[in-house]
Amino acid sequence: MERQRDGEGIDGSKSVRDIHHLRLMSLLQEQERKHGRRRAAEILGVDRRTLDTALDQGMLNRRIRGALEKALQSGVGSAAAQQRDRNDILEDRLGDLEGLVEEQGREMRAGRRAAEDEIRKLREEQTQGLRRIEKALAGQNAAGSNGEGEANASGVQPGKPVNLKREYPELVTLEPDNDDQEVYGDAWQLVQEWRELKDSHPNEGKGLDWLLAEERFLTVELELLEEYGLTLPPARFPLRGFDRSGQVNWRRKALDDTRRKVRRRQFLLWVRGCLTLDRWRR
Repeated sequence: MERQRDGEGIDGSKSVRDIHHLRLMSLLQEQERKHGRRRAAEILGVDRRTLDTALDQGMLNRRIRGALEKALQSGVGSAAAQQRDRNDILEDRLGDLEGLVEEQGREMRAGRRAAEDEIRKLREEQTQGLRRIEKALAGQNAAGSNGEGEANASGVQPGKPVNLKREYPELVTLEPDNDDQEVYGDAWQLVQEWRELKDSHPNEGKGLDWLLAEERFLTVELELLEEYGLTLPPARFPLRGFDRSGQVNWRRKALDDTRRKVRRRQFLLWVRGCLTLDRWRR
């Protein structure tokens, strides 16, 4: 058995040497085909006679074997070129995979941040809802104890019940209702201002006055959306997640554009005033 294993080891070693010999001979023959024997000898750094002997007899002495191994390691020959091409392809694929992994990582981080923001907003909305309920209950208790006469004195019309149970208290309505103050809480006065601006401010216009009104209108809307978590018409349901982010983002951009236009219009008016004053002095 030991002799058999030794024989298998010798045969395996011989097979490896044969394969290496074939690679070196293939490289030598390739150089001859591409450059001719004289030029091939110059490229390999051997004399012409040594190269002729190797090609004619298929035998590689120590000198030409060393030259061929050095050339093979240096990347000479089509086999090395093909390997370089394969390496380039693999490198490109690796770069694509790294880019894909990085992009997926960014998407995962963005999704995580969005989820955390959504959870935070839901908690804030839950807290605000509990506060509204507490205020509503306190208002009902106060109304019951003071009697109907005092309720009329507070401005609530008799016979028109106060609706403290809205399906979506986060929605800002275009028309006022009796329970607005209880529903919107700290945002009530801002909601009133928004309704007035919505009613009086045209969607399109020009001039400094219109730009200033547009700036205030967008500022109020952003404050209602971001600070109080409310949803503006024409939405019929409270906005969440990316829908809310989209509404906030386009208003921010519009506000920045409007402020630039305001500054530009104010500057032009200032220049015009300076020119008018200069003509008057002349």
